[in-house]
Amino acid sequence: MLKNNKFIRDTNELTSFSLVPFVKNIRSVTPKTRIFPKRLKHGDTIGLVTPSGPIVKEQLDSTIEKLKKLGFDYFHTDAVLLQYGYLAGYDRKRAEDLMSMFSNKKISGILCIRGGYGSIRMLDMLDFEVIKQNPKVFIGYSDITALLSSIYENTGLITFHGPLGVSDFNEFTLKSLNNIVINPEENYKYPYKREDKTSDNQEFDIYTIRGGKAEGELIGGNLSVLDSMIGSRFEQDFENKIVYIEEIDEKTYKIDKMFVHLLQATNLCRAAGIVMGVFYECTTKDRPSLSLKETLINLLRPLNIPVSYGLSFGHIDTIITIPTGIKAEMNANKNTLKLLEIAVS
Repeated sequence: MLKNNKFIRDTNELTSFSLVPFVKNIRSVTPKTRIFPKRLKHGDTIGLVTPSGPIVKEQLDSTIEKLKKLGFDYFHTDAVLLQYGYLAGYDRKRAEDLMSMFSNKKISGILCIRGGYGSIRMLDMLDFEVIKQNPKVFIGYSDITALLSSIYENTGLITFHGPLGVSDFNEFTLKSLNNIVINPEENYKYPYKREDKTSDNQEFDIYTIRGGKAEGELIGGNLSVLDSMIGSRFEQDFENKIVYIEEIDEKTYKIDKMFVHLLQATNLCRAAGIVMGVFYECTTKDRPSLSLKETLINLLRPLNIPVSYGLSFGHIDTIITIPTGIKAEMNANKNTLKLLEIAVS
């Protein structure tokens, strides 16, 4: 079943000549036939997996309790509590467990309990044909980006950048999840909610970096994961896409470095638009330093595509569920994002 497989006054000056002209020509990608998983309904069984970092039993029990309150049944194997250092067990075992969830006909959806690190290590071990033949709702974010994007690119299956098992299942988060995978709405426009007690934290500000509107398929995820996939066969194709990006706990200069790498080594410059969530704890307090906002402006404004920052997703409590592969419309002038299709069948 498995295969071995210093801040320049005019911020435009900094990058307009240094990054944009040197765009990598990524291989041509044949348009894929998209697969829309069946919507979830109350009573469905949700498979629980840990493709990245390890969890403790209390986190598993808490996740199960949340699912029960939502009216779902659950299933997991003993592999869910395995630990191998900073990984939730050996790569092969994590891959086998994930594949077993896709092939299990009694399971309607798969929820990753936490992120961490490790998903990228097992991409070559996945049987994408089995996944393609057994489409189902697959949800997670952070390190799970490697799986969300790779599964979509290799199978056409729509995947979901949404809450983890350890996430806060608050009203805002659950309403978005419901409106995407349970009771989907036509032309769904994402709501915005600034988290409480963040008025003095600029990381939670919402603002336009470059105005404009764009349409395209949604793809993206965690910045560092997208950066780590560069050069592999799982490197993402950003051309004409609306790219959604989030990050946590990285020094500002590292945010700079990862974006520069993406801009120089991929076709991110040719994206239709970029919509960012909250880059939580990514403001360097050392001096001298650029602020996070300054950094993002002088790197992304010169791209001449719509760019927005601060929507409700990332390593925060109030998060929206974003379907990878679904056509969407962004308006950077108003900092809005709207789905143009329903993500489930």
